[in-house]
Amino acid sequence: MDNGVHSPAAAPGATPESPAQGMPDAGDGARASGLKHLVYRAMRPGLADVNARLDALATRLADSAVREFMHAGLWRGGLADGKALGPGVPAVNALSEKYRQELAFWVSFIKGGGCEQATGADFATTYGQWQRDRIAELGRFLGFGSAEELQAWSRMKTAVELGPGPFPSICVTPWRRAIAVDPIADGYVAEGLLPAEAESIVFLAATGEHVPLPGGVADIVVIENALDHVDSPREVLREIRRLLRPDGLLWVLVDLMNYRDAMHPNPFTEDSIRQLLAETGFAVVRDRVSAHKSHPEAYGEYRGLLRRMNAAAPTIVTRVRPPAAKA
Repeated sequence: MDNGVHSPAAAPGATPESPAQGMPDAGDGARASGLKHLVYRAMRPGLADVNARLDALATRLADSAVREFMHAGLWRGGLADGKALGPGVPAVNALSEKYRQELAFWVSFIKGGGCEQATGADFATTYGQWQRDRIAELGRFLGFGSAEELQAWSRMKTAVELGPGPFPSICVTPWRRAIAVDPIADGYVAEGLLPAEAESIVFLAATGEHVPLPGGVADIVVIENALDHVDSPREVLREIRRLLRPDGLLWVLVDLMNYRDAMHPNPFTEDSIRQLLAETGFAVVRDRVSAHKSHPEAYGEYRGLLRRMNAAAPTIVTRVRPPAAKA
């Protein structure tokens, strides 16, 4: 496995070989990785139960009609009375149960003492530091020499984050506009799960396959450890490309593993994630593969800063000429 950093087309002012002065260095990644392992170990009994129930739903969700609904189905309401709804269609019980289990996890982790038990600190403190580490790495990938330089850049930009959970990474730096897109966003608000840092963020209840925003609205789209959770990663990346202005940026993180379950239906390897990104119209500005990971079955993680290509990657079609007619 390649553990290096690749910079096929470095951003202006980027210095890929060394951390920018004034920005946190690679130790932040190790600290964040250790935190993720600590959180996952503490959460693992609960997650195992959630996974078992989600796996039991997999057959019902595999029906093509239900899978199509999943692309547009959203959660409405709180944990006790909420359900999955979609435009013009009734609630689907299996999808309601899936979203309810995800929301129940966050309620327990944030309000039920799960985060304190796992990390010794509350949710806002734990995830705040985690997300600051991630945004600091974005600053290094962009070639900025300080947090102030990153903030001066971000204040001029519109950011959209897909599948962020209750504490988006875009919370920790100022933006011109900042939008978090999550199918159970309504549940986060109803249950009071959002931290104070999220007050300036607009939460939009939508799936990554169908985001009700105009094309070209975003300067940067962020998707952190969510691409392997979605039903169709290719459709999500096509939607991200639509949302980005020409030459807009994609900031992506995904675990690398061969393990598959109901919460991770589309696992990636280093080769498969790079191939999919290229096929859906993205060019690498800078990326890395490291041994850091969130899931215990993963062997590493892929982190990439990519640029939207003005033309999607071409589809190669092989045509066979018919034999020439005999005279």
